[in-house]
Amino acid sequence: MENFDCIPIRRALISVSDKTGLVDLARVLTDQNVEILSTGGTASFLREQGIPVRDVQDVTGFPEMMDGRIKTLHPRIHGGLLGRRDNTAHMRAMDEQKIPTIDLLVVNLYPFEEVAKKPGVTRETLIENIDIGGPAMLRSAAKNHDFVAVLCDPAQYGEFLQQFQLSRGSTRPYRQQLAMRVFARTAAYDEAILGALATEGVILRYGENPHQKARVRPNPRDELALATQKPLQGKELSFNNLLDADAAFFALRCLMDGRSDDQFGAIVIKHGTPCGAALGITLRDASERAIASDPTSAFGGIVALSHEVDGRTASSLSPIFLELVLAPSFSEDSLGIFSRKKDLRLLSLSNLLTSKLPEESCRSIAGGYLHQTHDYPFLGMRSARVVSNRTPSEHEWKALDLAFRLSIPTRSNAITLCSEHQLLAAGAGQTSRVDSVRIAINKAKQLNHQLSGCALGSDAFFPFADGIEEAASAGISAIAQPGGSKRDEDVIAAANAHDIAMVFTEERHFRH
Repeated sequence: MENFDCIPIRRALISVSDKTGLVDLARVLTDQNVEILSTGGTASFLREQGIPVRDVQDVTGFPEMMDGRIKTLHPRIHGGLLGRRDNTAHMRAMDEQKIPTIDLLVVNLYPFEEVAKKPGVTRETLIENIDIGGPAMLRSAAKNHDFVAVLCDPAQYGEFLQQFQLSRGSTRPYRQQLAMRVFARTAAYDEAILGALATEGVILRYGENPHQKARVRPNPRDELALATQKPLQGKELSFNNLLDADAAFFALRCLMDGRSDDQFGAIVIKHGTPCGAALGITLRDASERAIASDPTSAFGGIVALSHEVDGRTASSLSPIFLELVLAPSFSEDSLGIFSRKKDLRLLSLSNLLTSKLPEESCRSIAGGYLHQTHDYPFLGMRSARVVSNRTPSEHEWKALDLAFRLSIPTRSNAITLCSEHQLLAAGAGQTSRVDSVRIAINKAKQLNHQLSGCALGSDAFFPFADGIEEAASAGISAIAQPGGSKRDEDVIAAANAHDIAMVFTEERHFRH
């Protein structure tokens, strides 16, 4: 049986927009008797450098047409890239149809990203710079990387030539590495196209700060259309409004998911993290308790409400300076009351509590993107493992449930202090967990909240017992945390020493 671990390179197809380093690559290939197939401008460029080239149209039997839109989209090209060398039926079909094998593909794409950045670029220009044949060939070669090497970036040429000159071919691990680079490139290319075409007219005034440009585009896979929602009243949505509204949506779901329809909830968000949250017997009751969690921080914040906003709730919220109110709907009475506040944004999303959470979250980093599945609310408090000598009381179980639910949308290291129905204070975004505990306790004391008998939620384990000692000194009687520290025994011992009921949820919910 033929060994395909190292594939000899006898034929290469080269079609590039960026011709950086191309001459050196092509000359080495030619010196090693590799036949080069090429198209249009690339073929002309190589011939001008004295490098022999065979036109792709001589292989396909069809001339380039439609202003170059059609040249490589042909079975004799894609068959040469996709045919498996270890499949006799594939090879027989290639032989019958006179399809030559292609061992190396060198393609880089139309510079769509660069064109999209140009001031005043038109939709027609953007569309003309969408590469079709290039991504198709790249995907074909990458799919068949067991037999085909594929280069999508001039920066890869040097490394490729080193390996080629050693082996006169390409090794299987290297071909796999090249294929993964292709899939990353085509994904980023499609992302750029979607971003440029889907955001026409949805340019935000600026980003987090006035010197930063910003835009928003929809994700058609998500059920909740927050990214494209227009306010019922008030100014246009800003970059920070949208960030906070998204944080409010997730925090509201952490608060409300799994609860009965007759329970009302309210969340207050400031700078992406909850500063107020509460449950109530009416929406007004919940919203007033949420504001009372931290009235100072609520100033200029965003409020998310679980049910239709009625006139009584609107009257309660109207005197407070808020940037935005988010709810499933607004009654006519509430709209009339809020209309007196011309700048207040109102967002109505009917499926706020019923839509599926986003499947994925994505953040940019230097050189790429981080993708992960989206986090979700924690609904399993009653199944949490009691690790202390004392079991929580009924009141404490409810307070623990609220505290741990609200630690999830709070920035790490997250500490939340809660009664049965209300967030009393949060410590967030600190570099040590004990600092978050101290901040939450001090904040609650400044607001005159009664901490005796309240519960503490922590999004991750306590690495030391110092956080427990701080909680005990404030009168906190119950703690919910994931557990999993090397010092869990010390932490549990501290809880027992202070008669604190402690449960391990065994789920960490960092939110960096």
